[in-house]
Amino acid sequence: MLWSRDPERAAVDRLIERARDGQGGGLVLRGEPGIGKTALLSYARERGAGLGLLTASAGEAEAALAYATLHQLLRPVLGRIERLPAPQAAALGVALGLAGGGAPDRFLVALAELIRLALAGDAPAWPQPATPEAG
Repeated sequence: MLWSRDPERAAVDRLIERARDGQGGGLVLRGEPGIGKTALLSYARERGAGLGLLTASAGEAEAALAYATLHQLLRPVLGRIERLPAPQAAALGVALGLAGGGAPDRFLVALAELIRLALAGDAPAWPQPATPEAG
């Protein structure tokens, strides 16, 4: 039970309702230890049951590890990397340690994540570029 958290629960409920309607959104929880962030996240998971939620938990230990929380967040959908356009797939593969190479372009990694999040459900494969018709 969350006591005295009506505004926070309402914000979670609005976010979940928007997600069920096919709209995106986000919510940031921050504060001192012990104020109920974990309880509020548990509430959000319960309310969002059936939505295919992706979650991660970042700690101070991961602060020095590039893309550590991103890897944790996307672990359940890593198998869908082949559905990304090649430049984004390559950048994401390097960022998450799935492929070798130099430091990836952060823009490509961010774009890959946006696309992957869009594809996290049962969305159809990313459209391929049109090819000119033979004449």
